[in-house]
Amino acid sequence: MADSKEKIELLTTTELSEFLRISMPSVYRLVERKTIPFYKIGGVIRFAKDEVADYLKQNRIESSH
Repeated sequence: MADSKEKIELLTTTELSEFLRISMPSVYRLVERKTIPFYKIGGVIRFAKDEVADYLKQNRIESSH
């Protein structure tokens, strides 16, 4: 169980779009396909910033050089 003092930084869809530098339709596509982890709170979609960082690390492609 997570420490109750641990603070989770949540991003909105707009903030995620800006953070990843992708369009809003691309954000919604990631959500629709359940490609990126997200939370649905009262019908509102949020993303944990640390989970987004993990997602990026898992999807990193090494250069061929």
